[in-house]
Amino acid sequence: MTTLLMYERVVPVNRDAHRTWRIRPGAHKLAFARATNSVLLAGTELPLAALDYPCVFVQADEGITMVAVIGLRDHENLMLDEAGNWAAHSYVPAFVRRYPFVLATEAGQDAMTVCLDEAFEGFNSEEGEALFTAEGEETPYLAQLKQFLLAYHQDMTATARFATRLNELGLLVDRSIDADLAGNKLTLNGFKVVDEARLRALSPEVVHELFSSGALGWIHAHLLSLNNVTRLGARLAQRLQADAPPATGPVH
Repeated sequence: MTTLLMYERVVPVNRDAHRTWRIRPGAHKLAFARATNSVLLAGTELPLAALDYPCVFVQADEGITMVAVIGLRDHENLMLDEAGNWAAHSYVPAFVRRYPFVLATEAGQDAMTVCLDEAFEGFNSEEGEALFTAEGEETPYLAQLKQFLLAYHQDMTATARFATRLNELGLLVDRSIDADLAGNKLTLNGFKVVDEARLRALSPEVVHELFSSGALGWIHAHLLSLNNVTRLGARLAQRLQADAPPATGPVH
């Protein structure tokens, strides 16, 4: 079984092994996402995600896809506080909301299977939403969860097609994300963005294609999202200030 980012022990949901399992929020809330500075993003999330994060393209093993940048340093999520709460009034990407569940494939198979992370602290046998009834039937909660995971998988497949098409059109260019913190420059590399000059140079036929498919709206949301680098920089500056040792006065 392929292990995914933020997941430790991924196993298929099984009506025998997990018949008595229930799920409740973990004591540490969303702290499982603390050690990442970007998360996968579906194009359908752009209208909301673009209000809070830089949404950029990256080269993954499976091809080009999109991510929301949530931190400016390695292994740091600027959207989480010490208690594991996501920043208030900020969009929480579906990649995070689906945890501890995921659709995955086992080695040598193509079929998608609903899996869970057995390491998640919210699993128990007493409180929360049940996965199965006493008779071993799926609960409405598990059925709804499956629909959510399938919709997310389909959205990510459409996002991959969107990113691939932009790359085929020569619109994606390598770009770094720069942030200035009190004179100190931070740079994140490995991202791709749409080149606006190349976008304006497209033929009317291609522009109509992108408009008809909804891709043009996604492109403009992506471009507007790049302004959020400044907001991330402000969050990092606040964190650094909070972590700084207090100034000491003169000794009398």
